[in-house]
Amino acid sequence: MTESFGNIRDTTLAEAIEKPGFKKYWDINKDKIHVCKDCEFRYICTDCRAYVEDPDDILSKPLKCGYNPYTGEWSEWSTNPLKQKAIDYYGMREMVDEMNKDDTAE
Repeated sequence: MTESFGNIRDTTLAEAIEKPGFKKYWDINKDKIHVCKDCEFRYICTDCRAYVEDPDDILSKPLKCGYNPYTGEWSEWSTNPLKQKAIDYYGMREMVDEMNKDDTAE
């Protein structure tokens, strides 16, 4: 995540939840996340707030989701043109390129 609330090796859960900014994530659920709130899989899918499509919006769709609930279509998240800015923002370009290189080699 772009924010850190401590390390599990030296920060207790009680200490982490008292860190400034932690509780802004407290009430986020799938019924509040853009796009997810309209998805039929929202209650069974995992979510990662560490990487979201719009880093300036904590309620934006998870970056690594490739499902479009409006069309019912799945696509590879890492090659979606709309996600490239976020991939670069998080410094994930090398990892994504390596992952896609492995996929094309198969």
